[in-house]
Amino acid sequence: MRFFPVFLLISAFLYAAPKDLSSFNSRFEQTIIDDNGKTILYKGELWASKPQNALWIYQKPIQKSVYVNANKVTVIEPVIEQVTLRSLDNEIDFLQIIQKAKRLNDEHYSATVKGQTYAIVFHNELLSSISYTDGYDNRVTIKFLSPVQNKNIDPSRFKPTIPADFDIIN
Repeated sequence: MRFFPVFLLISAFLYAAPKDLSSFNSRFEQTIIDDNGKTILYKGELWASKPQNALWIYQKPIQKSVYVNANKVTVIEPVIEQVTLRSLDNEIDFLQIIQKAKRLNDEHYSATVKGQTYAIVFHNELLSSISYTDGYDNRVTIKFLSPVQNKNIDPSRFKPTIPADFDIIN
């Protein structure tokens, strides 16, 4: 699951972001470039709110919904009628990313956690992009195309509905 660290990163920003985010919604484009130059482009929408809720709705090239609630991740993949349940117990410490984020200038921040460096960009006070190199040496960039920050989001949005006939993998 190449884009899994991204869920963790956004969740981290909602704890105490440099721009004090309490909620976030935006369409996004996530580009992953491997060490051979091969590019994968994902498109979708992100909903996130404190304390640690996120919903990534991937629309292209595949349909997939990823729910992050506290220390649990639920991935629903309609095409293969499968749900994957995961725990975040041994993953990145969310608060550590924010605590280590350092302002480089008005729009750029940087954080290094567990050897992973993240470049964060705010434009006109709105989260604009996040970039990093993942553990497979893929360059990952997530651009937020229509960010809305600090607006109320109905908590029910973050509750996954698992179809009864889908396979569940723990």
